[in-house]
Formats: sequence, structure tokens, C-alpha cells
Amino acid sequence: MPFIIESQRGGRAGARRFAVTAVVVSVALAIGSVLMLAGTAGAATLGGLAVGSPAASPSWKIQSTPNPAGSDGNNLEGVSCTSASACTAVGGILSNSGDVVTLAERWNGTSWKTQTTPNPAGAGYSQLNGVSCTSASACTAAGGYENSSDAYRTLAERWNGTSWKIQSTTNPGPESDYLYGASCTSASACTAVGYKQLNTSAKVTLAERWNGTTWTTQTTPNPAGPTDVFSGVSCASATACTAVGSYAESNAEPTGPFAEGWNGTTWTVQTTPSPAGTDESPLNGVSCTAASTCTAVGEYQNSSGTYLTLAERETA
Repeated sequence: MPFIIESQRGGRAGARRFAVTAVVVSVALAIGSVLMLAGTAGAATLGGLAVGSPAASPSWKIQSTPNPAGSDGNNLEGVSCTSASACTAVGGILSNSGDVVTLAERWNGTSWKTQTTPNPAGAGYSQLNGVSCTSASACTAAGGYENSSDAYRTLAERWNGTSWKIQSTTNPGPESDYLYGASCTSASACTAVGYKQLNTSAKVTLAERWNGTTWTTQTTPNPAGPTDVFSGVSCASATACTAVGSYAESNAEPTGPFAEGWNGTTWTVQTTPSPAGTDESPLNGVSCTAASTCTAVGEYQNSSGTYLTLAERETA
């Protein structure tokens, strides 16, 4: 089904978030949706920024989160909650040695605590970018790592309520493979998306499916070349997923938005508009409540060079 652009207020200039940081957008939208469902009339959340009537806006408060000792920096890229007292956030840790290792933190309703996460052997860079939980004891996180040959490879880790374990994932790209987002509808049905790199100048879409036993690569079309990258995915059911991202006409910054839908059998390209007069309009995150009922968010650059928020709604 086609997407239409929704009107929104607010904007941001300067900083541009692509690649790894793009996942945060879909996370912020999910959190904002929870607040709105709690009865916050007139408020909206776009790209992590709460906009709308100040009097009707929810109250956001900073929570105390742990930062592992011996690190030069830490970041969280994705979050998933199954209740008000059960949330999992993932990201990465920059160690004193210069290596980046995986990070997961757990909210128990009172405090955030760091969880122990494994890293692929020999990797100098390992990061988790997105996470999806179907219960307090079932979470799947997706990301990537750099191997000894300096190639990026996909990474998926599974939380079983006790510990995180690395899962075996596919890597179909001859150069590199990377995952930015994940969405699960049950412990045996997850979809992770990102890109596979064919050569030094071409990246194409990548989707992988977990059936409770193994991860397998799915066939995905590429709407425009030579660079097409998925940055987020949302599944309303095992047979209804929507992935969004951006394409570029060269191996450069994202140029335009695109979306693809999974119907349980195949992925197909969906029509996504770009605001008039824009040079860049990537979609960074998406959330679906049912098949063909999705909202995607991102940003676009107007004629003055200012980056503004972008929301698109799928219509049946």
C-alpha cells in the first residue's frame, strides 16, 4: 500500500543521523506512542522530539543509567518494553583500548542494570543497534561486528531470561553485511534488516528471518541503485512486516525514502513520497499496528539546507 506524507510541526537543523544512529528514531516513536496511549491528547513524537501543545505534552524525565567502568564512551541505540517494569536497551561500549563491544541494559521497574553480553571472537568492533522483546524472557537484538579481515558481518543475540547468547546469522554480501533493526512477534518469529555490500560502491537491502531455529536470508527487491539500505522494521504479525530505509544514486548520503512490505511470502516495494523540493529524505524508523497500518519517520532537507522532521503514513 502507498505511504502519504503527514504534516508535522517542529524541525531540526545541523546534525544528521544516519546509519547506526537511525535506529534511535524508531525507538523514540515507540516510547512516544506509549505516552500518547496513556491519555496524552494533542501530543506527538517525531524522531525522538516531542512536539505539540506544551500544556498537553507528557512529562519526560531522565532516568539514571549505568555506564560500565573502564570505558571511554557508551551509547544506547534501541529499546523494547513488554511492560512498564520490563525494558531492554542495547548499544555499544567504547573501551579504553579503542575497541567497541556490545552493551545491553535492563529496566526492572525501579532501576537500569547492565547485562553481560557476548562479542564475536576476535572482533575489534561489535555493536547492537536494535532490539525486540516479546516477553520479559525473550528478546532478540541485532547489529554487526568487524571481523579480522576488516569486513562487517551481521550479529544477532538472544536473551532467554537468564543470559544473552550469539546466534548464527547469514552473511550473503561478498564485501560486508550489517543489521540495523529487528522486530519479533513471537519467540519463533523475528525479522532483522540492514544491508549487504556487493562491492566498494554498492549496498543493497538485506532482510533475515528467524523461525525459532535458524536465521535465513530473504529475497528483497531494491528500488533504486546502487545503494539501498534498510534502517528499521516493524512486524504486526508473522506475515505482515514493513521495512523502511533510504536509497542513494551513488555510494553517498541518503537521497530518498523507500519502504517494502512482507506478506508472509515475498517482499515488495511500496510507494513512498518525498517532500517537494528536497534533496534528501531518508526514513529511519517505522511502527505498525496492523498490516497496511504503519507510520514511518525520518527527516528531510529543505531548500534552505535545514533538516526537518518527516512522518509518512501508510494508507490502505
